[in-house]
Amino acid sequence: MDAKELKTQKYAEKLNDISTTLQQLIWEMVEELRDSEQRYRSIVEFAADAIITIGKDARVTSWNKGAEAIFGYTEKEALGEEIDHLIAKETVLREATNLSAQVLSGDSIKSLEAMRYTKGGDPRHVLISAAPIKDDEGQVEEVSLIYKDITDLKQAHEQLVRTEKQATLGIIAGSIGHELNNLIGGLLLHARILKQVQNKPEKVSEIADTFTTYLEKVALHGKNLLSLSRPTKPRFEPMDLNSVVNETTDTLILTGVLKHFKVERNYCPESSIVYGDRNLLEQLIRNLEINAAHAMQPGGALRITTQLSADQSACEIIFADNGSGIPKEIQEKIFHPFFTTKGEGQGTGLGLPIVRDIIDKHNGGIRLESEVGKGTTITVSLPVAKDVTFTKNIQI
Repeated sequence: MDAKELKTQKYAEKLNDISTTLQQLIWEMVEELRDSEQRYRSIVEFAADAIITIGKDARVTSWNKGAEAIFGYTEKEALGEEIDHLIAKETVLREATNLSAQVLSGDSIKSLEAMRYTKGGDPRHVLISAAPIKDDEGQVEEVSLIYKDITDLKQAHEQLVRTEKQATLGIIAGSIGHELNNLIGGLLLHARILKQVQNKPEKVSEIADTFTTYLEKVALHGKNLLSLSRPTKPRFEPMDLNSVVNETTDTLILTGVLKHFKVERNYCPESSIVYGDRNLLEQLIRNLEINAAHAMQPGGALRITTQLSADQSACEIIFADNGSGIPKEIQEKIFHPFFTTKGEGQGTGLGLPIVRDIIDKHNGGIRLESEVGKGTTITVSLPVAKDVTFTKNIQI
């Protein structure tokens, strides 16, 4: 073998070694991809959340164990079915189909709260996230959907709302009981006087007027207690916010919660019509006014103002007290559940989180300004109802 042949043979051997090495690397990469795909499939398959993919026709192309657990359909039952006809009933079908059209057009969605239904027709509160899967040309081939079941969390939240309402009822009921005792005591006293002046018509008439006044107050207390015990299922409708604020404040003054404070009211003369649920707005106002009362000493002042926002798109309610104020370091915490600045047994720490939740349901906003020793001002803004078609985000 001459030198040229020897050199050719060495090149051939090197090429063979390189080929063997490349084959080995390719094989290892394939194995890694296979293992990675297997791990991914395992994670998706056994995830607690429903992880679903749909094709361009909105029909299910994959359905994991989490989807089976949440919605009750087996993979065999779900594959090939239109996602919205599978888990959305008539009440939410339009919203669901619009959402599917949106994500199939290429939009992504993160943690959108909605209602969907099981195979047996049971409602489930879910958070929906969606991401399009596109081809090399950027066209949507499939959409990956994740449904997180938050039904238990929603039920726990509703229980917290009931707990806070019971705490508020306890405060008001205690005040009403005190006021009723005073009224009944006055009625009994005048009833005894009536026996003594039965032959004096002018005195009888005067006492009758007193009876009428007192009994009207008793009837109002009964009405207020009934209104507090009404179901909390929201019903949104146009209403005069000035009227709601005024009547709720009157109730707290009458029941004694605000009896020992100076209450100043300034209402905007312009339109104060908002689209909301009266029970929820009354609860919001009660909570903020009770908080203000707890922050002040007897003789303190609470100023309640309503006004239109600078751009006239919202009606604002401003609650300004001259109480103890809130330190800056905890101002961000007061809207967290169970956080309270009140003494043990005096607060649940749920009032302000529920206030924020009510404001969110009404597409409003809340702003806090406070200085220790000078007082606190809370501004609530609610969109002005320009017409009765205002229904954005009103889903409970």
